[in-house]
Amino acid sequence: EDEATLPIVGKIKLSDYSLPSLAVIFGLVDGCNPCAMWVLAYLISLVMILKNRRRALLLVGSFVFASGVLYFLFMTAWLNAFLLIGYSRPVTIVIGLVALGAGILNIREFIKTKGAIVCEVGDEESKKKTMTRIEKVVFSPLTLGTIAGIVALAFVVNSIEFLCSFALPATFTRVLSLSNLSTFRYYGYILLYDFFFMLVALIIFGSVAFAM
Repeated sequence: EDEATLPIVGKIKLSDYSLPSLAVIFGLVDGCNPCAMWVLAYLISLVMILKNRRRALLLVGSFVFASGVLYFLFMTAWLNAFLLIGYSRPVTIVIGLVALGAGILNIREFIKTKGAIVCEVGDEESKKKTMTRIEKVVFSPLTLGTIAGIVALAFVVNSIEFLCSFALPATFTRVLSLSNLSTFRYYGYILLYDFFFMLVALIIFGSVAFAM
């Protein structure tokens, strides 16, 4: 249960890394998730058509911000569940095996697709429905309802992403729960994880702002 297998990186020993290092590594790997990246890319491609800088920044910014907040809430739920359970060797072993299995499957998929990164969660029909929702939100008049629609979209996308890579946040929050830390430090490490999880999206968002 002291090991985890990360896509591309391979197997790592958790005890060899400090909590900040784990937060950075796991956050970055988790953030490069195709299940959310394709939605962000499609959203950006649509808002660029509008040629309205304020609208584009508001819509993309709301999506990125909501995604970060929701992922933070998901991870705090994991952490509090593990803190409630306390130390349980069977639970720790199960989490370790799940993380190992997920890593092996990701590496297998990476080899199978010859390096093409794809999201296997959800079928084509569900993806088309998501695209339709994005188009409806982007081309609707800019109101509080539009922003609420973007936030709802972020919730749906991050729920799917959580299914796609739940082993990483589960492993990290389990390690946190087994470390005797203050409440402030628990949430501080989750924030650090969340920041690096959102880093790719923030870079893309910044590029859009610069390009427009």
